[in-house]
Amino acid sequence: MLVFFNGRFIAESEARVSAFDRGYLYGDGLFDTVRIINGRPFLWDRHLDRLMHGAGLMLLNMPFGKGDLTVFAIQLIEENNLPDCVLRIHVSRSGGPRGYSPRKAKDITTLISLHPPPEPPPEEGLKIVMSTQYLPHLSSLCSIKTSSRMAHVLAAAEAEVAAADDSLLQNTDSQIVEATSSNLFWVEGDVVCTPPLECGCLPGITREFVLQLCPGLDLRTAERPLTLVQLAQASGVFLTNSVHGLRPVRALGSIRLPSSPAVAKLQDAYNKASLRGEWTFEGPQ
Repeated sequence: MLVFFNGRFIAESEARVSAFDRGYLYGDGLFDTVRIINGRPFLWDRHLDRLMHGAGLMLLNMPFGKGDLTVFAIQLIEENNLPDCVLRIHVSRSGGPRGYSPRKAKDITTLISLHPPPEPPPEEGLKIVMSTQYLPHLSSLCSIKTSSRMAHVLAAAEAEVAAADDSLLQNTDSQIVEATSSNLFWVEGDVVCTPPLECGCLPGITREFVLQLCPGLDLRTAERPLTLVQLAQASGVFLTNSVHGLRPVRALGSIRLPSSPAVAKLQDAYNKASLRGEWTFEGPQ
């Protein structure tokens, strides 16, 4: 498998990151993940916008612009002959002396890699549990995908121990925020609800797309803080992310959750849109 690494297309076995890369030492890095369908990155422009926003917030001097990254991504997909896969972009700060200050760390490591497409979700839906991990929802870092994601790593480990598919994290106000790598939605009647960004959830690309699909399906939307009791009373629950799309949830721990027609309707609309390539970036800019 070829990867794009610091300006070159090389075998993944040849890609070497310095032992003093700050992404390795401090989590001083940023990433984004995109679903490739029929050779094209779905919602690519939005992923690039989020990546560049995150780089600005982290004071990362990106060596490549959005147009360059688009050309590299498309070439990597073609070189590996993988029209159906997952693409991951990772950038990290490198160089400089030991210590937290990035002032003298002038180098940026850039890696674009491809990975197999996800397995289909269980037909009966996902089982999720509550994690013991909390998110600092007042931090601006909640809005970007930094390499420092220890709370999410531990939440994923807790899900595995509980024989669950995923787990939910809360903020320090005991509001449910998101799953380990997905945004959370629930249904109340004909209203599709999701936690507001102020609760600390990532502004997911698929989250935004689903919210914009709803009006065309005669579904109202609302962004509301959520407690565990409210979630257990929902008429439908689902998770969204860019790799898996939209996945219904069947159980919250030992609580069986109902199946909402609104969830099935949204899942069908999302799948059709992704196959059509709606809102897919058309080329360099």
